[in-house]
Amino acid sequence: MSSISTMLADPGSLGYTGGAYGDPTRLWAHDFSPKNIKQLFKWTEYLYFNSAHIFSGIRKYAEYPITEINYHSKGEETTQKYRAVLEEKMGIKSLLIKCSIDLQVYGNSFVSLHMPFSRHLACPSCASISEISTVDFKYKHKTASFHMECPACGKKGDANIKDRLLKTPTGVHLIRWDPKLINIQHNEITNQSEYYLEISPNIKGKVLKGDAHTVSTMPLSILKAIGEGADFKFNKDQLFHSKIDTPAGVMAGWGLPPLTAAIPLFHHAAVLRKANESIALERIIPMRVMHPQATSGAADPIQTMSIASFMDDLESNLKSWRKDPNHIMMSPVAVGVSQVGGEGRALMVDSEVSRVEDNIIASMGFPKEFIYGGLSFTGSSITLRMLENQLESSVFQINNLLQWVASRVGNFLNLPDIKVQLGDFKMVDDVQQKQLVMNLWQSQIVSKTTLAEAHGIDLKEEQERIKQEAISDMRLQNDINTEVEKLQSSLAEQAKQMAAQDEPPGLNYDQQAVIAQAEEIAMQMLQSDEGTRRSQLSSLQSEDYVMYSVVIQRMEQLRLDQQNQAQSQGGM
Repeated sequence: MSSISTMLADPGSLGYTGGAYGDPTRLWAHDFSPKNIKQLFKWTEYLYFNSAHIFSGIRKYAEYPITEINYHSKGEETTQKYRAVLEEKMGIKSLLIKCSIDLQVYGNSFVSLHMPFSRHLACPSCASISEISTVDFKYKHKTASFHMECPACGKKGDANIKDRLLKTPTGVHLIRWDPKLINIQHNEITNQSEYYLEISPNIKGKVLKGDAHTVSTMPLSILKAIGEGADFKFNKDQLFHSKIDTPAGVMAGWGLPPLTAAIPLFHHAAVLRKANESIALERIIPMRVMHPQATSGAADPIQTMSIASFMDDLESNLKSWRKDPNHIMMSPVAVGVSQVGGEGRALMVDSEVSRVEDNIIASMGFPKEFIYGGLSFTGSSITLRMLENQLESSVFQINNLLQWVASRVGNFLNLPDIKVQLGDFKMVDDVQQKQLVMNLWQSQIVSKTTLAEAHGIDLKEEQERIKQEAISDMRLQNDINTEVEKLQSSLAEQAKQMAAQDEPPGLNYDQQAVIAQAEEIAMQMLQSDEGTRRSQLSSLQSEDYVMYSVVIQRMEQLRLDQQNQAQSQGGM
């Protein structure tokens, strides 16, 4: 297996024997290059936090392809349960972004799923069981045992450990393991790996001290590994390993960090920035020197005046000027000013730094516009297509991780099997492709499903919304008809009462006549402007409130009929 030092720090091992001018492939910065995979992880981690271009590029690269999660199950109830666990409880989208960042920084991402449990201690004498937080115990790290006094029988001794899984979504979470603490035993022939965890000194220290909270909540298998002073071995399928492919023969079993090629470039950029820093500290601010201005002939003031007196006067006037900027200095001779330094701007190597930073971006495989913004489909279609292919490769690994998490969560909570994946990833500004799909749909070459997918629309969800909206419109229409019928019945009753009481002649409140006249008035008012309509309604309300009420109802009915007619024409 090729070592990191061969790739980065020992180009002479490629067969070059040197010469009069030394090894042309070796630079001073190679002395700082990593010598093994764990040192490489530290360097890529350092680059992520200390290079603005790398930090911005990796964040965008990790976040951009994370789309909506699609669930494919036999029932809506199953989908809702998985969505509640993965999205609401676990925050799976945020976790996928973090795992994608790990993959781009380290070239590897190691995750496992923690299942919640409660630890109980059982007395070996009376077999009574107590929750661990309710008893006083002393932890023995060498044997990973808990010594306690039984609250039931009062006997002391090592308790039997009873861990009970809590079949609840609360507490289920994803653990992202530090690749610097992972060791891999890989068989290159069978392509099978065994994974071991070096327990972090922080956790190990707490366990050895017997920290109550740590030993009460730590899985027993890890406690035993710490007690034995050994690495913790993951069970098969307990750890999910995503990795970026490496050339054959390089770090078998591991992924290669994409930032590897950027390390020597970052070293070069650091040297140039250091030069800029030195120039800025020494030569940016000029030093000014004031002196008597020399003149021609024998009138040179240096020969005829006291320099010490001149310096005292000059210093005194400078102090006065700093206190009062309007102070006027009097001098018997001309005063000259010479400048020392201040040429730092001309000495800066900003253009060289900019070129090296562009090379860093190129080594990451990102378009320059992806970092700085301004990337558009029409301006860089080939570049965008290449970037889309790169991101689809990342999406493939993210989908595998998402399905692995969903399967383990389903098994733990006894849920039916389900298929989950991210929505199809497409460049949002691919306007030409979307227009092409639209033209093909109009020509009846592609289906509505293909058209919806091209625009990032879930056709089934939209059809369900259309159905619900149609049902709501029908319910609204039914409610309106019911209210109109009630009003018509009320008007008919009022007309009968008025006819029986022989009221003065006026409007004949025959039901059909009232409705016909009200509809005529309503149609006329709808064709009027808003101001005229309000004035007419106000007059009608004061003259005949019954007719006013019917007119209001007919106007609402006419508006609704017009809306329904417009929607039906649009659907056709």
